[in-house]
Amino acid sequence: MKAALEDTVALSKTITHGYYAGDMEPYFSHLCAKSVWMGTGGRVLLGGGAIRSRLEGVVRTRSCQIYKEEYYPLYLTPRCQAVMAEVQTGEPGQEQGDITASYTFLYQLIGTETKLVLLHANYEFLRPFAMNEGGPVLEIPAYQFVRDILMEIPPKKRLAIPCGSTTLFVQPDMIFYIRSRNRKAELFCVDKVIQSDLSISEINAMLPESFCAIHRCYTVNSRYVMSIRRYEVSLITGETLPVPFHTYMHVKSDLESRITG
Repeated sequence: MKAALEDTVALSKTITHGYYAGDMEPYFSHLCAKSVWMGTGGRVLLGGGAIRSRLEGVVRTRSCQIYKEEYYPLYLTPRCQAVMAEVQTGEPGQEQGDITASYTFLYQLIGTETKLVLLHANYEFLRPFAMNEGGPVLEIPAYQFVRDILMEIPPKKRLAIPCGSTTLFVQPDMIFYIRSRNRKAELFCVDKVIQSDLSISEINAMLPESFCAIHRCYTVNSRYVMSIRRYEVSLITGETLPVPFHTYMHVKSDLESRITG
């Protein structure tokens, strides 16, 4: 019998209700080495072990009631499906919830098991529940972030980054941007910040073509650029990096060519 994904809508409801009841196990039990967690204002967590280690100590100390919920499945491939959800919650006894959370669940069939390879959460206070008004909105930056994981593209050549007595081997696509500070390069990665022993010019010489030097002190991974305007670049993390006035048009053209191919 050919393996198939579980009922991803029912599974998403189980994970959501478990979380608001203080039970993380339905979520943890569907994690794998590929899993990614992205939350509002938090660092990206990679891998089921890292996610469990960081979140298993999170215990809800106050009761929370779900007042309204909507789940919308999106078919991607026979082995991959997304579920968009909006959940309105609040304290028991209220007429309605005061927090609306939107979730992106991304599932993949790995072997014969359904695994949650992405959970992306956004929380907004006092925001109207709007799933029925405009339909679900797929978290495109989140989906792009794990696109290569879903497609199982082989790992690329890693960078050897000396840090004191240690050499770290870093996957270039895990780097959001590089910043020069005190003549040393800091690598801002999805799961950590690396203080290297190299200068930013030495790091730049090692980087693949997806990276663009936008400032003498900043080099950005174009994969994670959301927009450019006078005189800054915005990333999917919500951070903005400066672009000098006198090189703005050149940087803009360079970024556009790298992003659009």
